[in-house]
Amino acid sequence: MRLRIVSVLCLLSLNLSACAQEKPVSPAMAAPNAAAARSAEAGGDHRPHAGMLRYPDVGATHIAFRYADDLWLVPREGGLAVPLASPPGPELFPRFSPDGDTIAFVGNYDGNSDLYTIQVTGGVPTRVTHHPSREFLCDWTPDGKLLFHFNGLAGLGRHNQVFTVPPEGGLPEKLPVPYGTHGAISPDGQWLAYTPYTRDYATWKRYRGGMASDIWLFNLRNHTSKKITDWEGTDSQPMWQGQTLYYMSDAGPEHRLNIWSYDTVSGKRRQITHLRDYDVKWPAIGPGPTGQGEIVFQNGPELHLLDLQTERSQAVEILIPGDRPTIRPKRVDASKFIAGWDISSTGKRAVVEARGDIWTIPEKKGSPRNLTRTSGSGERAPSWSPDGRWIAYFSDETGEYELYVSQSDGKGETRRLTSDGKVFRYNPIWSPDSKHIAFTDKTGAMYLHTIETEETKLIDTEPWASAARMSWSHDSAWIAYTMGGDNQMSSIWLYNVESGQKHQITSGMFYDTWPTFDREGDYLFFASHRSFTSPA
Repeated sequence: MRLRIVSVLCLLSLNLSACAQEKPVSPAMAAPNAAAARSAEAGGDHRPHAGMLRYPDVGATHIAFRYADDLWLVPREGGLAVPLASPPGPELFPRFSPDGDTIAFVGNYDGNSDLYTIQVTGGVPTRVTHHPSREFLCDWTPDGKLLFHFNGLAGLGRHNQVFTVPPEGGLPEKLPVPYGTHGAISPDGQWLAYTPYTRDYATWKRYRGGMASDIWLFNLRNHTSKKITDWEGTDSQPMWQGQTLYYMSDAGPEHRLNIWSYDTVSGKRRQITHLRDYDVKWPAIGPGPTGQGEIVFQNGPELHLLDLQTERSQAVEILIPGDRPTIRPKRVDASKFIAGWDISSTGKRAVVEARGDIWTIPEKKGSPRNLTRTSGSGERAPSWSPDGRWIAYFSDETGEYELYVSQSDGKGETRRLTSDGKVFRYNPIWSPDSKHIAFTDKTGAMYLHTIETEETKLIDTEPWASAARMSWSHDSAWIAYTMGGDNQMSSIWLYNVESGQKHQITSGMFYDTWPTFDREGDYLFFASHRSFTSPA
């Protein structure tokens, strides 16, 4: 039966024709003057969310950043940006040279990510490194070299090492520390500030584990070192301004990444910014208009410039010119984007999720039907009710994923069944009598929604936050599901829909999973890992 269903799904996906249409998204427009206003009305200028302006750096007069996988320049006061470099793939970490005439960055012009330089006025980029491992640019050194880290020569992929290389190219020189990642060299060339490892690319907010990074100082002349931060959370991204070292840390009462300073003479640490809503991301330092230094960074929906003399920050508004063909209405073949599916009780149609919409498609003859046709929201995980009338799915129309049902013929009402979505939800499963829907979420919680009473109640919570496997009995009276124990071994449990009582039916000594009731109600099948091997 399973093979037959799979083959039908493959056949149905081919019948889904190119009648999906991408919905246009109206760009947010900005108009700092009359000319820009007219351009904005015509769709010429776009003020993007700062989360799309990645890895900024600031020079004496301009800010460099990545947007839409290309490098751009904009006056440090903000305004209309101009494109600088657009090799295939994304660019990373643009960094102004000390004289402000050159920008170094990570790019891919020749089939591999390497370090490149380009004049701020444009021109032909120069390739600096040639190793197949990806380099991560930190900054320029005071003597005009590029400081970067990568793992290509460390022997282990998780170990990064710090190198310098002339901007004209040549053999990189490893700095005399065993391993390291983000770093910066002091203006007098004596001290390397760096983190031995990094998790800045991960999304582990408020992390306190063993990979939480601290900042070290290494004397490049006498090879002595000292750790200058001891916060249990994140200290990273060191930047020099004279004898002061600036960095980002979540040690403050806000529990957000903010800018901090460390005085290398007195050893005093001090919090500079006190942003509460969003983390500081990817800070970089520049000379500032008076030479006192300033730091540019991402903060939620804004790009900020921090004046190190006044210690005040302000948002920078940036306009992106040019066409945006990716949001232009166009026809696409949605059958290439099927991500979830179910089959009707008759087997004559299937329901699929494709490009954020819910479709039903025929087994052999007929037309696809788009049941949702939404713009700006995504629908996923469709499930067809056994009586054939309803299709359940999740939608983030409210900003969080909630459970919805819609008539399967696309002609009737659509109803939202839940209103308490806080985390990602999975796998809606109808009861055989089409009166209940069971589903799980990312925290391991399992829920039961009753259609008639509109009640959603918690069944149980998997303690290891794993996605529980659930199965309905033929009479809709029981739900079988998996639950991890203290030993992280999964056992099989039963939940009684009427009484709410729960029973563990396997010991938990072995890893038991995939509970499945047979259609007659006589057996509950499950898979179990029970093989033992003796050492050779």
